[in-house]
Amino acid sequence: MEKLTIEKIYEIAEKIGEMIERGEPPLLEYPPASTSNIEFSEHEGYKFAPKYWSKILGSHIKSVKTLAGVIFALERCLDHMKSGLTMTKRDFYYLHKVEKFKGTLFPSDQRETDTRIVLLELITGLSREMLSITSDPRGEVYGDITLVDKSGNTIKLNKVGEMGYAVPPNPEHIKFKEINVKAVLAVEKVGPAKNMIELKIPDEYNIAIAMLHGQPSRSMRRFLRMISDKGVPIAVLVDLSPWSIRIASTVIYNSIHSAHIPGLATPTAKFIGIHSSDVEEGGFFEKVSKVALEPLTEEDLKCAKDNLSIPSLMGKTWIRENKWFLEKKKKAELEIFKAMIRKSSELKDLYIRYLNMKFEEHLNLSLKE
Repeated sequence: MEKLTIEKIYEIAEKIGEMIERGEPPLLEYPPASTSNIEFSEHEGYKFAPKYWSKILGSHIKSVKTLAGVIFALERCLDHMKSGLTMTKRDFYYLHKVEKFKGTLFPSDQRETDTRIVLLELITGLSREMLSITSDPRGEVYGDITLVDKSGNTIKLNKVGEMGYAVPPNPEHIKFKEINVKAVLAVEKVGPAKNMIELKIPDEYNIAIAMLHGQPSRSMRRFLRMISDKGVPIAVLVDLSPWSIRIASTVIYNSIHSAHIPGLATPTAKFIGIHSSDVEEGGFFEKVSKVALEPLTEEDLKCAKDNLSIPSLMGKTWIRENKWFLEKKKKAELEIFKAMIRKSSELKDLYIRYLNMKFEEHLNLSLKE
């Protein structure tokens, strides 16, 4: 993978060098990450499909700074890769905060260098992680899965701590050795996910739990896609809220903002709840829904209205849920399971009944087999 990245960097540098040697103004072309270059389908999610390209022209004064910034950034990425180091987006920002760059590449704030990172991705066709620019790892997976990581260590994901394996910023290096789970349950919140692990649900019912920590990181989405490609079903469990259906759809379809990075969507993943039908009459949470539901805030309502224009939320399931938010002006959180019990000893059975019902309905799997 590093070899591919290094070759790409040298290819760009050589192209620029050859143009300068010929006495031509250097030129770089790239497809911008605009909505015109992004397509959406239920089967593939968001897909980068460039129809037009932008140019960085060395003959234009305004473009010279951009061109210089790209060349400097690629040199810094190459240097870090050869040293076996990674950098955060904050590191990348500080690499530009040096005296000699005042008036040229010195950034006004981090948004400027963050924009340059996206530009690097578009120019190279590589993710920032492949360029050694990583984010803080966010998200764990617990279950009977054995893998080999970048260091060559063999790791069993239910034997590395009470919350499982922390997914690395760039999971591309992972090689799966054994996968002994019937499905992976991706859970929005840490609390409910941790409770399921504490109750031994993954161990006893042969599933894995992925903790998303809210909006899932690119690394977690990539990990879920990789394990899905191995034939493992993925189920997504989130709050019943306008924000949370966005979270579920991001796992399934990727997002508009990262559509230019392939392999982040898992279109075969299933959104299993919490559904609005679960809190309606005859639903799983009917007994507590009158008192346990929360009112939508103004921000929640704005989110629900904005959802009406998001391409990945145009399917009938998403529209049904979003209409419910706008009509009822209510939401339910995954913690609603706690409102259903009098004793904590009842929680395990509650989770199992709910998950089994949802797995049978959406994955055609039974937890009890």
